[in-house]
Order: sequence, then structure tokens, then C-alpha cells
Amino acid sequence: MPLLGAGPSTVGAATSRSPVHIRVDPNVPARSGASLVVPTLDAAIALLRRLHGSRVGDEPAVIDLAGGIHRLAEPVRIDAALGGRPDAPLILRGAPDGSTRLVGSVPLTRVDTPPPPGAAAGQRQRIVGYRLPAAAANQPSIGVHRIHPVPSPPLGLELFDEQGALTPARWPNAGWAKVEMPPARAGSKSGSNAGSDPILLVPRERAESWLAEPDLWVAGYLGQDWSYETLPALAMLPGSGRLALVGQPHYPLRDGDRFFVENALSELDAPGEWWRDAPRGLVFVIPRTGADALEVSVAPSLIAIEGARHVRLEGLTFERTRGDAVIVTGGDDVVLEDCTIRWTGARGLVITGASRSGLRRSVVAETGEDGVVLDGGDRQRLIPSGNFVEDSVIVRFGRLGRTYKGAVDIDGVGMRVIGNLIAHAPHLAMRFQGNDHEIAFNEIFDVVNETSDASAIYTGRDIAAQGTRLTGNFLHDIKPRMGFEVKGIYLDDMASGIKITGNLFLRVQQPLFVGGGRDNEATDNAFVASSPAFFLDGRGEVWAGPPITSSENNVRAAFDQVPATRPPWSVRYPRLAGLLGDEPLAAKRNVFRDNLLIDSEGPRIAEGADPARQTVTGNRRVADAEAARASAASILQTMPARSDRAGFVPLPVDRMDRVSVLSRIPALKRRAGTLLSRDGSP
Repeated sequence: MPLLGAGPSTVGAATSRSPVHIRVDPNVPARSGASLVVPTLDAAIALLRRLHGSRVGDEPAVIDLAGGIHRLAEPVRIDAALGGRPDAPLILRGAPDGSTRLVGSVPLTRVDTPPPPGAAAGQRQRIVGYRLPAAAANQPSIGVHRIHPVPSPPLGLELFDEQGALTPARWPNAGWAKVEMPPARAGSKSGSNAGSDPILLVPRERAESWLAEPDLWVAGYLGQDWSYETLPALAMLPGSGRLALVGQPHYPLRDGDRFFVENALSELDAPGEWWRDAPRGLVFVIPRTGADALEVSVAPSLIAIEGARHVRLEGLTFERTRGDAVIVTGGDDVVLEDCTIRWTGARGLVITGASRSGLRRSVVAETGEDGVVLDGGDRQRLIPSGNFVEDSVIVRFGRLGRTYKGAVDIDGVGMRVIGNLIAHAPHLAMRFQGNDHEIAFNEIFDVVNETSDASAIYTGRDIAAQGTRLTGNFLHDIKPRMGFEVKGIYLDDMASGIKITGNLFLRVQQPLFVGGGRDNEATDNAFVASSPAFFLDGRGEVWAGPPITSSENNVRAAFDQVPATRPPWSVRYPRLAGLLGDEPLAAKRNVFRDNLLIDSEGPRIAEGADPARQTVTGNRRVADAEAARASAASILQTMPARSDRAGFVPLPVDRMDRVSVLSRIPALKRRAGTLLSRDGSP
């Protein structure tokens, strides 16, 4: 039987030299011929599956998507049966002009109805109502609980106009309120919040206006300035001026913690804010100027590739999902090239359990949590995954879950993160765990811009997570807000066996911070107005908690998960094999050698760490106040001359300047636009 009008001649014409072409174009009727034409991507995948059943699956296949919007309500699934071959991958390809968009949202219809009585009298004329589709109207809540140790599920819904995501009506409109808790009761050790859900004191008139809110949320840095969390909340008895969180924060709440309240009708008072009327299936909005065409996210994700091999996603834009945009689980050689991922409710691209898969020459922006997650390889046998992120622009990530949601999150063995531009985020740029990763020639700036005790690049709490190399990265303008402290590269809580070579730090507070680890090497790096260039403490010796010799210590627990005393571990990391008999609490054999310090303080070795057990030698210090004021571009231009005058090994600054390098890739420049810049903030 012909498939959508395709007779046997069409199927038989497909050879290794002539791929099966399926075109997805909602504006063209299905027809036969050299190309098969279907209206949706789902139909294209279904057709491809039927062709595989007709023994055409061994031939190459290309799915070409027309320019314009392709709407998805559920993820399109590509399983192992639909994969390609090494010499003929399955290709999903967008229009040459980059206009193909896979979108997880649907337009809203305006309704002529006044807002509920709780809307502020002075705002009612500006508020516009829209009808929600059932998929959004029936969501039990607009939000989800977010906390840094775990990825969040898809959020309830999110609204968009042509400028991007709108904001649930909030108080305050910008910045933060400060936590104030009720006074401690007599005889209470921890105040009136002990043993019950925490209570916040808020302005009485605000609390009064929130009494009837059925879906109120509190978000903020609850308990720690590096831990952002969201929790539902309820306004309490009339006249009390009290707001109760529904559930305990991950860390005990403190007076002065930063927070805001959202999804309150009475706070609908600024352009770009919205509030959902769940019983009536409506949403009320104050539109931004010239942007009253609105959409709501409905799709939990867009593409799910499960166990497939040899797949390419090329020239596509993925946007406006409630959760992760593209999910790759298992399989091999699944690559996104020349793509854009933006405005997700959770993460952009998630790769777990796959090998040789990744992102190349693409843009990831405005993700709710991480930009890209790489997880793969066999850690027990130290087999690398080969997963990667290369030559991409990743900016404005972590917009909804603000802490430990990086541009790239790495775990497993043998990932590559090379040649990327990463910027504009409240917390870290990159977290790595596991072994033998390569992090090289990335430019990172304007991150950790609202958090403390945080860093641009982070690892920690696993002394066996060794073998990673950080080479040729350019970290600049990473500075804390008033009263906070941040780091550039943070080897936290006994992190060990990391090599940091040939990197450039410009205006980075505490650029290299080693928390009690061993066998870390920092050589041939340059520090400009970045102090102290190297910091080491001996926290293993002075920790108040259980020592690493105790099974209750989480560093020891991580160590016990790997076969450190058997090959290939004992061959790859011979010192690790004898850790427990080698003064395991001590910070030792760390190396800081042949580095150039321009207008920067030298190494600082703190409590518990013995300087005699470290190697600090061959470092050169140069006074140059002009360098501290220079722009990033100027430093890159003048660094060769400065290095030569100091007798320092020249850094490969031509590869470090990712703004310049990536701007020379035409397709990437077209997709990134103004994001390919060091100018300004999000």
C-alpha cells in the first residue's frame, strides 16, 4: 500500500547515494515524488517508522522542516529503530535561513472580561484577559518546587510575548524583600518557626490582599546565599501580617534572607506581569508596549532521543517548553549543530548515558535551569563518553532555578567543554564531577552575580574525581556584590588531582581556591588584578564534622563508590589507591608554579595546610595598575607584550578571545546576535 501517496517507485529509489527525503511543511498538502511531504514532524517520524518497516530503514534519511513555526504539544520521540549509520545519520534539518522553530507554546485568545475584584483599582484599565487552553488551565499550579541538588520537573505554565517570558505578578517588582521572622516564644530555642512551617512577617496591607490567593509562591535565597529555593505559601489570619511557607526550606531560614512573593493578583501592577484565574481558565496580563500577542507553554519537552545512534539535529530553534527542550538518553553520536535553544522552563539540552554526543556551534539562552547537561561514560572502568559542548554561546541560564544550574553541568568520564562563550548568570557557569574531563578555551564572565561562597567553575566533595584538565580558559569580571565573596575556579571540599594550566584571570576575586585537596597543579597561568592568585586551606584537618576516615563523611562515601585499589583506577591514579594510608586528612602536594601575577597578590595558605607540603616556585609578580583598569579586549591584545616583558610563557590569547572567534562563524553570529558580546548585562 502506498505511504501518504508514495508508491513503490519512490521507496525503491532510495539508495545509499540517494537518501529518503521527508519534508515537513504545514502549508503544503502531502504528495508523492522525489520528496515525501507531511504537515507535522510527528507525521514525518511516523512515516519514517513505516518506511523502516518496508526495509528502507537501512538507507539514509533526511527530514527537512520548512521555515516558520512548528508547534508541539508533546515531545517527538526518536528511538533506536530510527537511528542512522555512521556514514548516513538520520538528519532533522531546518531551513537554510535559520527560521525553523520547534515551539512548545500555543497562542492565547483575548477575552473581553474585567479582572477579578482583587486587582488594584489603579491598574484595572491596563489589565487584559486571555483564555487559557485546557492543557494550561488544568495545571494544578503555575510553579514547581526548585532547589539546587535536583533538577526540577516541568513547571505549570509560562507566558511569552515576542520579547520573551513574562513574570507572574510579584512583590516587590524588582530586587528583594528581606526575611523577618516573628519573635521567639518564651522557652523556644529556635524561635516561633521551630517545629512548624516557617512564618514570615510582611507588611500588613500586603498580607491582607493575599488572603484569598490559592497559588501563592515564595522564591529566594532561603537559608544560604548560594541556595535559591521556591516554595508555595499562604497568607495567614486577617490582620496578622504573616505569611506561612508550605514546607520547610532546605536550610533553616534566617532573618535578612532575600525573597520575593509571586502570583498575587493584587501585585499585578507592571507591564509584563500576569496572574492566573484558575477556576475560570483565564489569565490576566498587563502587556508590554506593542506586545499583546501572547502564548502559553504547554509541551513538557520537544525532542526525546532514546537509545538512537547517528542522529543530527541541524539549523533548528527549540523554544518555549515547560521543561527540558531536548533530551538524549543512551545511544551514540547524537549531535546538535547550528541550533538555538531558548526560553525553557527547565534545562536546554540533557544528554545522559550516551556517548560521542553533544552540542556544536549553537546558542543556548534564557533556560530555566542548566543550559546543557552532560552525563556519560563508565566510571567503574574509566571509559570516557566523548560527550561535548563546543564553539557555542551559552548565556542567561538559571533564570528560574538560580543556583547550581550552570551553562554546562558535567558528570561521568571524559567530557569535553571547549571554545564556548558563557556569561550572565546569578550563580556558577560550570560544575564538573567525575574524571578526566577537558575544559579548555572557554571565555566566562558576569557570572555568580547575585550569590556568595560561589564560583564560576566548581567541583568538590569527591576526592576520587581526578584527572580533569582546565586549559586556556579566560575568566574575567567575576566580582561579588557588596558583602559577598566569590571565586573563579573552586576546588571545594577535598577536590584533588586537577590540572589548571595556561588560563587567564582578569578581575576575578579569589581566582584559584583549593579547599583542602591534594595533587592539584596550577602552572603557567596569568592573573591580572585577581587576588589572592591562589588560596589553599587544610579543611580536612580542621573540619568540625566526621573526618574522611569515617564512613559518615560524604567525601569518604564518594571515595568508597569507586574501585580505587584495582586497575584501571590503581594504574591511572596510583596515589589515590593508597589514600587511606597516606594522611588522608592532609592538604598536600599541591603545586603553584611558573605563574604570572600582574597587580595581584601571591599565594595564601590558610589554617590546617602546611606550606612545606606544597610546591610554590617560579612565580613572577609585576606591578601594573593600568592592567587592572583595562578592558577584556585590551588585555587580550596586550597580553603577549606583557608576558614577554615578564619572561612568561605566552598564553594562546587568540583562542581565548571567544567573542572574536565565534563572531567569525556566520551561522552562529546570525543566531547569537547581540549575545556575542561582552557589553552589558542580562
